[in-house]
Amino acid sequence: MRAPEELAGTPSPQESQRGVAGATLTIGSFTLISRILGFARDILIASLLGTSNTADAFFVAFRIPNLFRRLLGEGALSAAFIPVFTQYHLKSPQEETQEFLNSAFSFFFTILLILLITGEAFTPWLVKITAPGFSRIPAKMALTVSLTRITFPYIFFIGLAVLTMALLNALQRFAIPAFSPVLLNLSMIAALLLAYKKPGAVFFLAWGVIIGGILQFFLQAGTIYKMGWRLKPTLNLFHPGVLETATLMLPSVLGLAVNQINTFVDTILASLLPTGSVSYLYYANRLVQFPLGLFGIALGTAILPTLSRQQTLEDRASFKETFTFGLSLVLFITLPALMWLLIFATPTISTLFQRSAFTWRAAQATGQALFCYALGLGSFAMVKVVVPVFYAKKDMKTPVKVAVITLFLNIILNLILMIPLKHAGLALATSIASTFNLLLLLLILDKRGEGPHWNSLGKATVRNLPPLLGLIAGSLLYVHFLPFHPQQATWEKGMWILGAILQGGALYLLGAWWTKSQELKVLWDILFRKTSMKES
Repeated sequence: MRAPEELAGTPSPQESQRGVAGATLTIGSFTLISRILGFARDILIASLLGTSNTADAFFVAFRIPNLFRRLLGEGALSAAFIPVFTQYHLKSPQEETQEFLNSAFSFFFTILLILLITGEAFTPWLVKITAPGFSRIPAKMALTVSLTRITFPYIFFIGLAVLTMALLNALQRFAIPAFSPVLLNLSMIAALLLAYKKPGAVFFLAWGVIIGGILQFFLQAGTIYKMGWRLKPTLNLFHPGVLETATLMLPSVLGLAVNQINTFVDTILASLLPTGSVSYLYYANRLVQFPLGLFGIALGTAILPTLSRQQTLEDRASFKETFTFGLSLVLFITLPALMWLLIFATPTISTLFQRSAFTWRAAQATGQALFCYALGLGSFAMVKVVVPVFYAKKDMKTPVKVAVITLFLNIILNLILMIPLKHAGLALATSIASTFNLLLLLLILDKRGEGPHWNSLGKATVRNLPPLLGLIAGSLLYVHFLPFHPQQATWEKGMWILGAILQGGALYLLGAWWTKSQELKVLWDILFRKTSMKES
């Protein structure tokens, strides 16, 4: 429950920065485990299904409830719930905060149940909207509908899990929410192993999705119960805090999740391209999501509770410093990942997926998509830090206006670029649109006088340029003197990729140490327990 010192004030800017960095490391560490298991899952799927019609059908069936989760749950609900709960937690009696929580749980339980029933009733129409090109192959369309009906209940359980995740994050408990996605990957891997090379294996995989969602919810609900909070049903669905949360949530559905909507548009258009295009984009997007999830999304998740607290306590100086530090930290971490992916896109895809039904030709096509997605990695990650600034101030309308403009730009770019570049053009359009989204949001904040400290951010970026140039030079020399051979054994390619990671990482970290990077210093202090950082 709430400790007395929570009401006494707010930590210093330095403590807040270390708190954000420490939470980012916690979230990133568990996300790393989840991503590794996710890649193991995708390797099994690629080996079993390749880039076939069955693979396309499953990815669409999985993407439909997953998209609803990200639009209506993970992004929008967290963004709206955390600032409102923080205000109640810091300024209202404990009983009133618990009453708000009960009402929120009951309200979203009811909404998710209605959404589940509606989705099951209109599944064929959802599939036709999501992948209209599948109508040309009746068997593929029928399979996608069947799989979607199995996977759609995932949104009900994961929606409740997202509510509990938002509560835990608002209370600055980041480890369990960060760990819970591991359960989804374990469930899907177990389903794949049970069904490997059996008839109807893809249906086992779909059921694995449902089980994973159930496990995630119960893990987090149990943690909340142990902390002394209760999720009790109540008929009071329209508590003032719930109405405020719902009001804030509606516009943020589009504003926070513009990248997911871009992915949705990509799926529609990719279904009109040759067979395999949906799968190429899926595998490439999964790989670019690896560093984005480890650092960009982790930092965005970690920074929102701190910004909400500083906004509630009207600590404007600390708010701006936290925002600036978040941007410098995300640039420090994602820029080297961006450059590395550009250089090693196709070799990485080949190493991870090229086996059985996944050919070298499929690896090259997926590598092209990955290269284009990687161009936007910095923008994808920075948006995850910029948007919470608006949400902490309960401004949900501005991001949605920018998102709508960005969506139109993305669709136009898709239609232009998909003709000469096919699926790679769709990935490139997403990167360009996301960069536009980022720049417009920063421009708006700057005009309001709420932008970051540009001088500090510029100095940090310039300070980290030499390490970045060292990584690029070392990686290009690595490729020149040790060419990649796609027909080698998987373990040999794996060693080649490991060598590329180690040499690039070593050069970057040594360069950052030489330039006395402040971001490296903060991360180093936390990793080696030179601070007293603890989750509170």
